[in-house]
Amino acid sequence: MMIVYRDKLSMEVTKDFRQLVNITLAAGRFIMDHPQYELIKEAMRLELLEGEALEDFDIHNSQFEKGEIITLDFEEVLFFYSLLELVCRIFLCEIGDDLKIMAVKSGQVTEAEFYRLRGIYLSQAEDFLHYIHDLYSSNESFNELHHKLEQLNVLA
Repeated sequence: MMIVYRDKLSMEVTKDFRQLVNITLAAGRFIMDHPQYELIKEAMRLELLEGEALEDFDIHNSQFEKGEIITLDFEEVLFFYSLLELVCRIFLCEIGDDLKIMAVKSGQVTEAEFYRLRGIYLSQAEDFLHYIHDLYSSNESFNELHHKLEQLNVLA
């Protein structure tokens, strides 16, 4: 359950939310380390992701345990929304194939486990993205972000 109050969004940290955040942050680090892909170049050009915001978001989230209530300010909501969108797109194109190869080679997961986690992630992310979209669809800043994200559709 999420509660919006003024410019903040509060929710309980659940196992699913923690998993969604952890995979998103790991993929975000991959994105930051591999700017050679066209999709990532375009996301950077559109200022959809920056390393400092990624680290700040990681630090903020790491302070909360399962069962606690985390509160995100509006900028964090926008950042997380855009990162989720970007990670979903990456999982569904050739960049995701490269990410899979690197994850399997590193021994972090097997190929089957990668596919299983990706499926779970995409489902959780879709639900979260729809919920956030419904909450903020009348917000001008959110709509500007959404317009930028739509520009990525040409590439992914």
